[in-house]
Amino acid sequence: MAIFARRRLQTMLDELGPLMDEEQSRGLIRRMESKEIEQALPAEMELGLTWAIAKLGPVEIEPEWYSEKRLPDLFSDDLLPGRETIIEITALSDAVLPADEGMRNASRKLSQEAGKLRRGAGRHLSYYFYEETVVSIRRVCVPRDLVVSNAMRAKLCHWIKGQDRKDGDKLQLVEGLLKVVLTWHDRVQSRYNFTTSMPPEIRHISDNYFFRALEAKAKQLRNAHFKGIRCVILADVGSTALRRFDQSDSTGRVYYGSQIVGHYLSGKADPGIDVVAIVTPNRGSSGLTGYRDTIEWKIGLRCRPDVKIDPAGFERLAATLPPPQREGYQSRQLHEQSVFAPTAKGRYLSTNISWRKGDKSEIKFSARAFLDLLAGRITPEQAKRIFDSSAGNVVKAHLDRGETIADLRLEPGGPEFDDDHIVITFSDDPAARQLKASG
Repeated sequence: MAIFARRRLQTMLDELGPLMDEEQSRGLIRRMESKEIEQALPAEMELGLTWAIAKLGPVEIEPEWYSEKRLPDLFSDDLLPGRETIIEITALSDAVLPADEGMRNASRKLSQEAGKLRRGAGRHLSYYFYEETVVSIRRVCVPRDLVVSNAMRAKLCHWIKGQDRKDGDKLQLVEGLLKVVLTWHDRVQSRYNFTTSMPPEIRHISDNYFFRALEAKAKQLRNAHFKGIRCVILADVGSTALRRFDQSDSTGRVYYGSQIVGHYLSGKADPGIDVVAIVTPNRGSSGLTGYRDTIEWKIGLRCRPDVKIDPAGFERLAATLPPPQREGYQSRQLHEQSVFAPTAKGRYLSTNISWRKGDKSEIKFSARAFLDLLAGRITPEQAKRIFDSSAGNVVKAHLDRGETIADLRLEPGGPEFDDDHIVITFSDDPAARQLKASG
């Protein structure tokens, strides 16, 4: 799916089966298959982290002895070796930032208005929100909860009904706090149809979704009788503050994960949390060559001032977690485009071609794409693009040389990919060439 392959998710569910009751398992599946981003991505991270911690040693899922109210996610003796640890996992994204929430609400309401004017019109619109700077503070030009005025409605009506729209046609709406450009597209747009030039930023060290999440988890972990470590794992499913947790802003106007966590843990004698771990799928930088091709788990740790821990357990956790498919913000964007439904297209392995002089040559192409083609889910034209036009040229070259298929086999993609390779091997065949004398 977004963070892990569906095959990997099923493997983790199967292996955790003995530790979860049917209700817990069904609840996780229901959330992971949800179209709502605030359900699906956190559930994926919760499953992945629970599975990885269980690989480190015995765990108890939702220990009933800890509280009479909402139960924490896990109890483990092995995440922090030799120390009883109660663990709560929460996933964060920028979707709750006021600007993001405002853009989402505004685009949804304007699309609804467009749909009333012309059936289906709202699905062909995308939105670009301007930004402005007021007293050195940047903000997105959108109210948190847009009310569509009669003036906006009239302008939208004239634009939608006035003439047939062409791909790329634009309309600017400016009113009050709103300044947005609507663009018409021939193709239907996803629900994630809004953007802005302003990056998602946290401008207050305590008045933000990050800090409030820690406060909520501290209340949940209250237990006067528990003497072990209370640990909160913050998982990145599209949070800039988490993805850049170890960065700092030279102007002092923007706050990132480590700063906010440190401020929270040092603000009270007992903040209710002993250890905060930040887990983010991160591509990282490889110096002058730019960004790395592989995405790896990056973990940050902050503790209460009077608490010391051995980080080795979290290092093992990072090594145990299955490799992430993409970074958190990418998962969030793609999930809103419904890319990860079981019937969705586009999750195909690439075509690989190998030429071997004096030996059999082979082509590997997506088994799932071939299946979707036979099932009519993709057209022959789409299949050609997926299989790569060069593959057709290679097949023609083999035929021109008098070679046909000598062997056809399936090469499994494994649990980290939701696809396999069909491997075709070519060799000399008189059926495709002129006859030649022996010897």
